[in-house]
Amino acid sequence: MQDGSITRRQMMQWGAAGAGALAVAGLTATDARATPGAGVQVTDLGPGVNNFSLAAAIPVGDKAYIASRNIDPMRIIGFDFGTAKVTSVTEGPGISTQLLAVDPDGRYLYAAVREYDSAPGPGFIRLDLSVDGAPKEDLHSIPGLDPYAITVSPDNKIFFGGREPQPKLRQYDPATGELTEIAIPDPDVPMIRCLLATEDKIYIGTGASLGATPTSTKAGLFVMDRATKKITSILPKEFAGQVEVRDVALHDGTLYVCSTTDAGAAVAVMDAGDPAQYTLLQSEQHFLRLPRKLGDKMYFNGAALIELTLSTGTFREIKPKDGAFGEIWGLWTRDEKVIVVSAFGLIFEVDPSTGTDTSWDLIEAGAPIGPQLAMSIAADTHNVYVGGTNAVARHDLRTGKQSRVLATSEAKDVLLRGGTAHFAQYNAIGLLAYNPRTDDEWARKLADLPPEQNRPHQIVWDDRHRLMLIGLQSDYASGGSLMTYNPKSGATTVAVNPIDDDQMVRAVVAHDGVAYLGGQNVAATAGTLVAWDPVRSRELWRMTPQSEPTGITGLTVLGHHLYVMCHRGDFFVIDLRTRKVIHSADHGPVVPNYGTLLADRGYVYGASSSDFVRYHPKTFARTDLVALDADWYGIPRAAVDERGRFYAVRGRNLIRIDVSRC
Repeated sequence: MQDGSITRRQMMQWGAAGAGALAVAGLTATDARATPGAGVQVTDLGPGVNNFSLAAAIPVGDKAYIASRNIDPMRIIGFDFGTAKVTSVTEGPGISTQLLAVDPDGRYLYAAVREYDSAPGPGFIRLDLSVDGAPKEDLHSIPGLDPYAITVSPDNKIFFGGREPQPKLRQYDPATGELTEIAIPDPDVPMIRCLLATEDKIYIGTGASLGATPTSTKAGLFVMDRATKKITSILPKEFAGQVEVRDVALHDGTLYVCSTTDAGAAVAVMDAGDPAQYTLLQSEQHFLRLPRKLGDKMYFNGAALIELTLSTGTFREIKPKDGAFGEIWGLWTRDEKVIVVSAFGLIFEVDPSTGTDTSWDLIEAGAPIGPQLAMSIAADTHNVYVGGTNAVARHDLRTGKQSRVLATSEAKDVLLRGGTAHFAQYNAIGLLAYNPRTDDEWARKLADLPPEQNRPHQIVWDDRHRLMLIGLQSDYASGGSLMTYNPKSGATTVAVNPIDDDQMVRAVVAHDGVAYLGGQNVAATAGTLVAWDPVRSRELWRMTPQSEPTGITGLTVLGHHLYVMCHRGDFFVIDLRTRKVIHSADHGPVVPNYGTLLADRGYVYGASSSDFVRYHPKTFARTDLVALDADWYGIPRAAVDERGRFYAVRGRNLIRIDVSRC
């Protein structure tokens, strides 16, 4: 057991880059899929983000079993509290899972994993914990399901469900090996969000965040009689019309139901025998999940460790002595203490009576690190930052070493200014900052994101107004917003739905005091371009360049030309003096989904998961420079430093691209 291990991990080096990096010197234009004569040199700098992050954890006896996130292949590890060591590592399908459940005897650990074309499954598996190494057994394929909820009944039946059209409740019977679809609690809701099984009932929470349509229902709470399959709604009236029922727990005949009201996250304390009898306890959190009871206290993940005193109805936040818990993916009680499993790859044991905590670092305990999917990239003369899951990798270009910056959740985009990296952080985490000269391994918060505007897409610098501009999406209310942050005063502003009620602000570029906003809706059937005054918060003009819109994913300005990249490769150049489209092309062969743009030294460059390309400043013709075949989580990007060296992701590795400008 290690007390205070966070501070001893400061600037932990992974040694994945630098002296061991592969330099591909003198790569010819033909080798790089470029037009002959365009010289390109590529240097491989090793894994973009090397880490062990996680998305699920549960206790089994004196061990914790923990599933990795965004590492290929996904791994489920066993951690022994007695030895403080990882005792098993089992590889599974897919890249991550949020769902682990153990049978009543503690022998089998079940997991449901989303199946991808690149990782087809089977996605429903179990591990035999009675055998050394906890070997995996494939059970069933579940194509088309994004699993979100799993539970095991006392009589050893496994139930699970998630996001899919008309989400289905599935039952697996270990005695027969049969998987059956037993119910559709609400055909109009996009997802089953949480489940709880007893000997005779199943409690089902539903939700609609992401993927909701105008006709979708949202938060739902149902109870199903296992014998008759009859389904009854027991949703408290205060939760009607909210996004989701996030979680549910049952203790001594009392249900604890987590959802939201207009005032924030709340818990309905319900009589399981008579659900109409309940008390609503209101918190100020954005969400509450993983309810766990210890005496008169309930503990929750609420973007922090939240304690509820049941007798008084009061909530309080418990903080660790060093750093932060970050995203909490495992929470339970053990020996009158609270166990918190953090997505940073840490396990905390918290004594709520004294406020003290002890922690273990899973990487130090033997958890295998691996290259994560990249989410963002930014570069200056000395450093390249690559955003991952619950960590941002800092590549020191002088030493070649990679170190970890701990930043809760996902850095969707990174902006470098004056040596400080600014992270636009999902999910509703905020605007974070990190300077290697003054900060240790923890990113610090500069500002919160606007309420319900939880998903950042791009952060850029407005040189005219000395502001940071952040384009956002609301997973809860549709649409999006433009947020400004003044680094001198710390002041923020927000313009909600500057495009319309359905379009997020997917792309942003600032030029001569004007912010150009590129829109897209969830269905990729809208793509409006809006010129916006970020100081007066008003629209200047708008247009839709595509005849059949798919959404705008990349914007940049060079001279008096605004370059626009759309989903799946539609490309436009707009003359800002006339506001007319002067060039259009289809670049679908190199932009299979999302494409982004950047301008540097008289040229415009583009990045996608497929290729890194250049556009001629007069003819706008495309030159294919480097094949990337990048494994991105989200919107593929490239970055350029002050010397004109480009950085991108190939596979899961960071590469430097030196391009001659002939």
